[in-house]
Amino acid sequence: METQNKRNMFVMCIAGLVSVGGVLYGYDIGVISGALLFIQDTIPMSDTQVGLIVGAVLGGGLLGTLLAGPVGDRFGRRSLILLSSIIFILGVVSILLANSFIILLLARLLLGVGVGVVAVAVPLYVSEIVPSKDRGKYVTFFQLLLTFGIVLAYFMDLLFTPSGNWRAMFAILLIPSLILFFGMFILPETPRWLIANNRLDKAKQVLRRICQTQSEIDHDVQEIQNSLKEIRKETWGELFTHELLLPSLVAIAIAIFNQLTGINSFLQYAPLILKNAGISSNFVSMLGSAGIGVLNFLFTVIAITLIDTLGRRPLLLMGVAGVIVSEIFLGCVNFYMPNSPNAGILSLIGLLFYIMFFAIGPGVVVWLAISELFPTQVRGKGIAICLFFNSLASTLLATFFLPLMKFLGMGQTYWLFATFSLCYFLVVFFFLPETKARSLEEIQHYFFEKNRENV
Repeated sequence: METQNKRNMFVMCIAGLVSVGGVLYGYDIGVISGALLFIQDTIPMSDTQVGLIVGAVLGGGLLGTLLAGPVGDRFGRRSLILLSSIIFILGVVSILLANSFIILLLARLLLGVGVGVVAVAVPLYVSEIVPSKDRGKYVTFFQLLLTFGIVLAYFMDLLFTPSGNWRAMFAILLIPSLILFFGMFILPETPRWLIANNRLDKAKQVLRRICQTQSEIDHDVQEIQNSLKEIRKETWGELFTHELLLPSLVAIAIAIFNQLTGINSFLQYAPLILKNAGISSNFVSMLGSAGIGVLNFLFTVIAITLIDTLGRRPLLLMGVAGVIVSEIFLGCVNFYMPNSPNAGILSLIGLLFYIMFFAIGPGVVVWLAISELFPTQVRGKGIAICLFFNSLASTLLATFFLPLMKFLGMGQTYWLFATFSLCYFLVVFFFLPETKARSLEEIQHYFFEKNRENV
């Protein structure tokens, strides 16, 4: 009984790690939304510079995701998480000391690298160390806590809004960063990495903290060793062979269009968008942003409960359709009622509906759907290339959102996003199959038949 309690405690520690990693990721994405209202009082910036500050985290994340794989393979998953926490700590300290645009930009880039590394490192660590029956739960848990991190950032921004202390908004990041850093001294390296690097005895020690019997330990060791023998060195070009071209293009298109709905721009510029729409009070605009974050979290929970019953495709289609209607509505409010006293409240309502539909569809479904489109031997590379294009689209949008808004007008900007979202809907409707309860072989056979029809 005592041994079982120790195993449960060990798994709880892993769950805590997932929580901290997810919160850290989400908080870093969300905190800039409130800080933007006050940073310019200390460090004056043009719209282009503001865009660069916002987009820097996403651009740094792009670099972080590219570095995470090779570093994690060479030095271990545990060391990779330690590295991410150190990067976060250095990034926050740099922001606290920043007194110019350049230093602030470099600090945000550093935080972005931390975001990219932790986004790869924590799910990778968890998937390789928790029991297989718990793997899906904890990986999904990471996504859920990411949305909670965004909510927490909004409420911390709201807390410091009366004082306008934007540095304190960022300083909160030190708490989860330090927890993550010291937590990794308690938790071990993953058995899979240890076995892959010829440290079998150490791997068995770790497995004893997870498995109940010696036979389970022997089974897991044999399974890991067999899987390592089966790994083939696949090239990136294989993603674009005749057999895999269609699913690869569908997956990449979905990854890009998921960002072209405007989600990260809306989350990171929410208070600024609401102020421009007519909500003049900083506190009220921040309160509206906090409501957006809470709604995002709650509907993410709902989507997780529905994804294995309703299916991936229906949720994604329903979510994207709702996003389109919300963005058309927001465009109409800002184009036809720019000076109306009700424009601010109507914009908040439109954004709340947008977030609700995004969270219940694209927010949760997209990465699960994408991971199921690729065969096992190229799934890692497939997801990596989708994440690269997703991050690139996100970086460009966040960087040029304010200049785009000034050039087109807010109403036309919403309509542009609605057009992208319509393209998203058409790609899903015509090319994405339902993957719920279908084996990977069945999904591959579906695309094989599609290829034969197009020959």
